[in-house]
Amino acid sequence: HHMPKQLPEYKVSFERVPRGKHALGPDDWIKALGRRSKLGGEPDWVQTDDTPECAGCHKPMTFVGQIDSIEHNESANPHRRDYGKQDYMFGDVGMFYIFFCFECMDTKSIFQCG
Repeated sequence: HHMPKQLPEYKVSFERVPRGKHALGPDDWIKALGRRSKLGGEPDWVQTDDTPECAGCHKPMTFVGQIDSIEHNESANPHRRDYGKQDYMFGDVGMFYIFFCFECMDTKSIFQCG
């Protein structure tokens, strides 16, 4: 029985974004590679909108959050690591998107990368 790789642990801090504002502006997207993780709002799709439908009720699922490749080697990124030494590099600076159905209590994640 092979044990899965255990990733280094990170503590996450939350900061509420004022109503009508966004965690990242459209001009920040490329400059913020590795720093695009967030909860709520609208997904910042790397590719095109891929919002899943709930398998139970067939309604679009609610976006909960996204997890970026946090160790992207970019000078503005406080968690950057050298290429080849990154634990949190998903494909080509990829992103996980987490969705939830509050009616059926079901969850789904989507992965996209450049």
